[in-house]
Amino acid sequence: MQQIQDLIQAGQIETAIRETETRLGQLPASDFHAIIGKDLLHLKAPLTAYLNYVYTIMKEDEELDVKALYLEMNSFTIQYDQWFLHVLAYESLNDRDNPDWLANFSGESQKSLTITGFELLQEANKKFMETEGYRDDQLRQACELQEHLVILRVQELAIKTTNDNKGKAPWANIPMFVGAHDYEDLIFMIR
Repeated sequence: MQQIQDLIQAGQIETAIRETETRLGQLPASDFHAIIGKDLLHLKAPLTAYLNYVYTIMKEDEELDVKALYLEMNSFTIQYDQWFLHVLAYESLNDRDNPDWLANFSGESQKSLTITGFELLQEANKKFMETEGYRDDQLRQACELQEHLVILRVQELAIKTTNDNKGKAPWANIPMFVGAHDYEDLIFMIR
């Protein structure tokens, strides 16, 4: 998995997606294979509206001088009933290479954006946990690859949404960190 982390850090999200899908495809078929070839790009417009809303609240209502954002997915492997994104705002941008500072946010969105399109994966994660699928080495490996792909697809969504809004929305012109709760080693920063 280190290779995938290295690709994320290098900003090679598309390559990381292809590599991870290839690895998953080499394993025996499982419910986790439903992610292969599936993206979240249908959420670009809802994510744009959500980020516009959150940024406006942070700037105007909370009067924050927003220098960075963190778009974070919830703990999706154990919270399989609903997968969602929420935003944390920062008034300073600290050490970009050490994500520990992300815990010291200045503002947090009160609303979240529900992720749709991956409901089969939510069910696969629920089944995996309830049936103790993690005891099967190959199924556990498929689950881990699927976890990486979910995060990579969120990052792909954030990158494309940000690029579509460059010069149009103020949040698209500040650094945005993108990841999932408890996956600090897979955080990507859009500059």
